[in-house]
Amino acid sequence: MTTFLVLGGLGLLLLVASTLVGDLLDLVGLGDGLVSGVALGAALSILGLAGVVTTSAGLPPWATWVASVLLAAVALFLVQLLVRRLTRRESGGHWSPVGLVGVVTSDTTATGGEVALEGERELERRLAVSTERLPRGTRVRVVAEREFRVEVERDAAPAAGSPGPGTAPPAP
Repeated sequence: MTTFLVLGGLGLLLLVASTLVGDLLDLVGLGDGLVSGVALGAALSILGLAGVVTTSAGLPPWATWVASVLLAAVALFLVQLLVRRLTRRESGGHWSPVGLVGVVTSDTTATGGEVALEGERELERRLAVSTERLPRGTRVRVVAEREFRVEVERDAAPAAGSPGPGTAPPAP
């Protein structure tokens, strides 16, 4: 029973942290849109709960594990389906941020980072990746969208109202 309590506790921790902080699997480079931290946390919590309940009911250990794993797999599938549906609906379906510009808010690398994009539909920061290391404050442009993250690159275009390269500043 202790194993189920530990697994359920870890699942609950992952579920709460992924809900409050953001998907922890994406932050450490493990999610890649396949499975969210919320879905994995929910599945581990269900596994722990089912294990405790079936052990308390007096079922043999093999039946306890079979029932727990089956219920966890169903929970993983259903929660991941719900997470994908919600993220599609949240982003407006067919709307894409590709081409938007913004600023890096957390150093961004190939394994992750964060950007704030300038767009009327952009209210929060987004998880981002980049082929090169981009420090905080760097102007970026979105070049692709990957499930929950955007791929960005350094924006070469000058900011609105600033002179381009090789242009003399305006006379006073």
